[in-house]
Amino acid sequence: MDKHLKKQLYTWTYEKIKSNPKKFGGDFSNSAIMYEYLMEFYADDKVVQLQQELMSILSTVSRIKNKLLVKHPQFDYRMKHKAKVKQSESKGRI
Repeated sequence: MDKHLKKQLYTWTYEKIKSNPKKFGGDFSNSAIMYEYLMEFYADDKVVQLQQELMSILSTVSRIKNKLLVKHPQFDYRMKHKAKVKQSESKGRI
């Protein structure tokens, strides 16, 4: 996957999370954001016809989403799989 596509995916993923953080930042948001990507860009294709490269893109979208939720905790509505606060960060909080 080239850097340009990855940057586009990052921007698209961020905008999706920002547009609906409860849907795309919640516990079951991985499948929601992957489904949204498929519907937006591949709505006419059947799941049987999906190529391995597309699945790789979907995995990248999911990883980017998780990184964005850590970077922007105001969008993170996960309860079950919420990112843990790092030990060094928690020492400064009391």
